[in-house]
Amino acid sequence: MMKFKSIFKPAAAVLAAAIALASCEVDTTTVMFEEDHNFSDPTDTVFSMLGIIGLVQEVAERNVVLGEVRGDLMAPVPLTADETLVNLANSEDLEDETYNRYRDYYAIINNCNFYLARADSAMERRGERVFLKEYAAVSAYRAWAYLWLAQIYGTVPFYTEPLLSYSDVERVMNDPSNRKGMADICAYFIDDLRPYVDTPYPQYGDFTYGEDQTIRSEYIFLPVRLLLGDLYLWRGSVTGNRTDFAEAAQCYRDYLVENDKFIFPSSVSAYRTSPSATSVELYRGWDGMSNSLGSALISVVPMAETDFYGRVGTLSTVFSSFNFLASESLKDLVENAYYCYAASYIAEGAEEGVSRFRLVEDTRYYGTPEAPVYLSYVAAVEEGTVTPEYATGDLRLYEFPTGNEYDMNVEGYNLGWPHVGTYRTNTVFLRLAEAINRAGYPYTAFGVLKYGLSRGNLVYYDKHGELSRLMQSGYTFYDFGDNTDNVGIHARGCGNAEMDTLHYTLPALASLEDSIREVENFLIDEMALESPYNGSRFFSLMRFALRRGDPSFLADRVARRGNPDMPDETLRNRLSNPDNWYLPMTEN
Repeated sequence: MMKFKSIFKPAAAVLAAAIALASCEVDTTTVMFEEDHNFSDPTDTVFSMLGIIGLVQEVAERNVVLGEVRGDLMAPVPLTADETLVNLANSEDLEDETYNRYRDYYAIINNCNFYLARADSAMERRGERVFLKEYAAVSAYRAWAYLWLAQIYGTVPFYTEPLLSYSDVERVMNDPSNRKGMADICAYFIDDLRPYVDTPYPQYGDFTYGEDQTIRSEYIFLPVRLLLGDLYLWRGSVTGNRTDFAEAAQCYRDYLVENDKFIFPSSVSAYRTSPSATSVELYRGWDGMSNSLGSALISVVPMAETDFYGRVGTLSTVFSSFNFLASESLKDLVENAYYCYAASYIAEGAEEGVSRFRLVEDTRYYGTPEAPVYLSYVAAVEEGTVTPEYATGDLRLYEFPTGNEYDMNVEGYNLGWPHVGTYRTNTVFLRLAEAINRAGYPYTAFGVLKYGLSRGNLVYYDKHGELSRLMQSGYTFYDFGDNTDNVGIHARGCGNAEMDTLHYTLPALASLEDSIREVENFLIDEMALESPYNGSRFFSLMRFALRRGDPSFLADRVARRGNPDMPDETLRNRLSNPDNWYLPMTEN
């Protein structure tokens, strides 16, 4: 098995001289790559791939900072926070090159373009296509870089051929006709990536990132099917096309089912031992669920513990308690959630903390779209009664033992686990719900949050006739088979969410659009509780606001982070203009 000592240093071979996209003062005749270089040996491909990963490392942590610091879930600490980060949080001085270096993304793109132009994906040896796996992986990294550019900068220069000289760079980057926005970028890469959805990852063995610390290479590559889902989701958010949302949902569902990724009850590690549990008795597991591959992470950008092994992860320093704490609006959301404890009293008052519904009839078949087969459920404990009790507070972000006082430090990053997550099972489920909702099925989307998707749950909770419409849709994004252990995501912090009939319910509303918007309100809160600080928050708010055509959806939430009762009007006014959501593409 191949084992690299460093995830960074071997990248020096073929593509180490990453294009810097320098200004026009440089010698414009300089050739960036050898004109006659082609990939003809598998060794070329390995080192080229590592070169691209090294460039991805340059931007991965910056993406997280841009996605969280500008959002509503963390707030800079007065007096001690770094000034550059404070300015970023307030959407001021966005030209500062500390976090505004668009050229780093184009370094990834140009290296990918060069590889894709020179590697022959059809070349075969012993009946195997030599470069196909790397070709798919490089295509995914290129699409990923462009998707981030569009999120951060809006309309950007677009090219897919390798630029071999500085004069080529100057020509392409300065041509105003050569620019694309989010919808066009997504359209291009949806077509570009679809042929590779079933292509396996390259297998390079283990990467070492610290003393006796390794990570398998399969985790560092982007799942093409999930990236396709994101492209459809973003395009639909810009165009409003429901078909895009349905396609996004299908991509997410197919990946989850094919890879056995579910929200099992065992993943609910933040729970109360009894309805009256004190804070000392709370079991807290959000960090463990967020930053380990065994718990939820699907893929990462690998970083190193020390510079001996490569590029060192710095997010634990950036998000230290000297710079940021959880925002007041996040604390308010956590404190005002309700924990549902449903106990079955079965023997002289003894309680058993179970209430998950269990299917009693066979669920292998739905019936037909015209005549769905309706099945029945019973409580897991058939004797006695199931009595929900409530306590305040979502447990995912609680500190203990703290009584009623806690700071909810920004955690999830540390030197022992320096990697930057790119996909995580639970956030994929949340995007699945987001896509299903905008495809026109709000009650099914809400089921992802409250019940968990399974055939039995779809039937048992079908109070509004969505199942028949789903079965006639031509899609299967709702079908998770007979897996009744796929619980609702809200249960990860709020107990037996499926039994909560008082606080976590979706009422019947006047129109389908009203229901869709109400589910989005649940979704944006659930994203805050389930995946804070992972780099997606500002961009999720942006996506929701674009769909609604309402900048206040983003501006109001960010303005409330310091004090939910006294929004920052200056910040709200600034972010009410969508132009201010994007960084300026200035020379630096």
